[in-house]
Amino acid sequence: MTQISILGCGWLGLPLAKALLENGFLVKGSTTSVGKLSVLENLGIQAFQIELSETKIQGEVDSFLEN
Repeated sequence: MTQISILGCGWLGLPLAKALLENGFLVKGSTTSVGKLSVLENLGIQAFQIELSETKIQGEVDSFLEN
């Protein structure tokens, strides 16, 4: 099964993730909000908390991009 990682499950990424799930893809999605992690998980998205800044990346980026 094909897996897709979506960096940012907001107003654009979340509907895209839902459409991909409906079409049989495995989806990993990121958010900066701790509270949104459970929302993503309840939809069937493997959720990651990732934050980007000009100087660093915080979160499990390697796992997010794996496969």
